Amino acid sequence: MITFDGVTKRFPDGTVALDDVSLECPTGQITVFVGTSGGGKTTALRTINRMVDPTAGRVLIDGQDVREKKPAELRRNIGYVIQQAGLFPHRTIIDNVATVPYLLGWDKKKARTRAMELMERVGLEPGMAKRYPFQLSGGQQQRVGVARALAADPPIMLMDEPFSAVDPVVRAELQAEFLRLQAELEKTIVFVTHDIDEAIKLGDRIAVFQTGGRLVQFDTPENLLARPAGDFVAGFIGHDRGIRRLSFVKAAELVLRDHEILPLTSTVADARATGQDWVLVVEDGRRPVGWARVAGLPADGTLSDAELDPLGHTFGIDGDSARAVLDAAILSPTGLAVGIDGDGGVVGVAGQQDLVTALAAAGTGTGAGADAGGDTR
Repeated sequence: MITFDGVTKRFPDGTVALDDVSLECPTGQITVFVGTSGGGKTTALRTINRMVDPTAGRVLIDGQDVREKKPAELRRNIGYVIQQAGLFPHRTIIDNVATVPYLLGWDKKKARTRAMELMERVGLEPGMAKRYPFQLSGGQQQRVGVARALAADPPIMLMDEPFSAVDPVVRAELQAEFLRLQAELEKTIVFVTHDIDEAIKLGDRIAVFQTGGRLVQFDTPENLLARPAGDFVAGFIGHDRGIRRLSFVKAAELVLRDHEILPLTSTVADARATGQDWVLVVEDGRRPVGWARVAGLPADGTLSDAELDPLGHTFGIDGDSARAVLDAAILSPTGLAVGIDGDGGVVGVAGQQDLVTALAAAGTGTGAGADAGGDTR
């Protein structure tokens, strides 16, 4: 547990970077600091490993004030990942990853064995071990940075905008890999980002900071979206927070509708007999093939001879969220998203009204939350 107890940081020129911040970062969870420029996110992060000492208040790790330890001793148990990875350009990848074990006095063989294990864990090929940072892509360098931070198995990891310098596709891959690792390792992580979507995707708890270092809300992603603490938080999240809330509704919670389904071998006459504008065409195992617009079908023949409209994409009822359902519905020519089971067979369809109903069932709170810094649960 990392505790901020009335933490204030005032610089000599009078600038207030943190203003009486109090919050708790739970053990084994990801706490994300997000907010405006000048909000104090990075300053707050750096008070944990004493790169910055507060002017007032305390930062505690499991009840002990961090100032009771020398910075070097404190940092041995804290991994640190920054933007651009911060790798040593003159060292090979394996030696970059093994940096902290070397500093802790591990023998070279043990340190390098640990480094190789971590390279594999973060998705780096063993053949990269003898390369140098300039020979890796930006995304690969960030993976090295994460591996290096994990090398001595620290219970705490601090991550300062680690994925902001890579393109959106690589960023999504790194986020997914990060969540997979956290599910295995259960570190206590404090993560700084300026991106509210990243914060919602990664965080168990989110702290929103306003310019001047003021903590205006500390909450779960779900509650942050449902009950922002005032106009500032609502504006920072954006007007599409209703859509973002769909990420927290499981597709399995939707009540799917039946729709007219016909196999590929069906005749055009069969399709016309349904009386529907659209029919969903499937192959063996109820695997969906496409949509058939009845009015556009040829005079006779089978559906396999017809030109079908694409599905867009389907959603899995076991693993996807309602946001994936919305995306699939938007891309569908019918406005209906097709839900499939683990075997790829059609279970049912969902449209806009089904999503509205699901959101209502999840709670529609849109008013302000608790007082600044409070827990709105």
